[in-house]
Amino acid sequence: MKRKIGIIGGAGFIGQNLTNFFVDCGYDVLVVSRKIDKTKLQHPNVATAEVNVEDTNALFESLKECETIIWLVSSLVPSVSNESLVDDFDSNISPLIRFLEIAKTSIHFKHFVYLSSGGTIYGDSLDNKPLDEDSTKKPISSYGLSKIVTENYIKFLTSTSHFQSFILRPSNVYGQFQNLIKPQGIIGYAFKSVINKTSIDLYNDGRVTRDFIHVNDLANAVHSCIQSDFKETHTAVYNVGSQKGYTIKEILEKINDTTQMQILTIPKSSRSFDCTYNVLKIEKIKRDLNWEPKIEIEEGLNMVWDWIKNEENEK
Repeated sequence: MKRKIGIIGGAGFIGQNLTNFFVDCGYDVLVVSRKIDKTKLQHPNVATAEVNVEDTNALFESLKECETIIWLVSSLVPSVSNESLVDDFDSNISPLIRFLEIAKTSIHFKHFVYLSSGGTIYGDSLDNKPLDEDSTKKPISSYGLSKIVTENYIKFLTSTSHFQSFILRPSNVYGQFQNLIKPQGIIGYAFKSVINKTSIDLYNDGRVTRDFIHVNDLANAVHSCIQSDFKETHTAVYNVGSQKGYTIKEILEKINDTTQMQILTIPKSSRSFDCTYNVLKIEKIKRDLNWEPKIEIEEGLNMVWDWIKNEENEK
């Protein structure tokens, strides 16, 4: 009997990639989201359920036969989260708490995987060195703060549960299926600029340094978690990144090289929610799960560009 994975919030960029990855690995996948474009998820091993995560009973009922639950739900992004503090709790934190309280009663669940945010929970690295899982948490947006709060609720609620939970803190995720109409992250914005031949705002002279991880590598990290028999604690926490830092200016130059086009930039002052240096240390996940990223940034950008060109040709 095939193992079944439920992906909550699975209709978006990361969810589509995880769905394809796990189907290719031989799993049955249930995609749960408020709204689903079923034309993007046409596969005999993929089922869908349009459920509002705030409807806890309906959510649990749809997932009750799944062994693994992957929670991707987030209704906010860092740039606007400070404007919606109450909505943030009601839409993101509260539904997860209610779900886990019920999930503890189910004998089917074996793994719970939550995608946090390595790019926002730590804040700046004051000494410009990679941040490990025990580094001080100084989020500079409520988005990062809500991720920390959620992590703590997960640790508390699963401390007496029968299933293993994993909290993954990915760096800046990029790859195929990114939303290029309303992109999130510099790589998405840059490729949108290339496609539309428009300019892009460059904050702090492009000196902001980030860690980037291709979504295929993130999918492999999730897979490593649910295949693992590692049970040091009920909740294991891992950074998922490349442990390599690139300035935004360097990323734009690499995209120029990839596309053979020149992105026009407009200088802007720093934003309140931007960290100057944020690179993740990944020694812990290497040691515990034998995972490490395989896709270098140049290869990953080429993969995105090939996907974009293919999408354009099919229009």
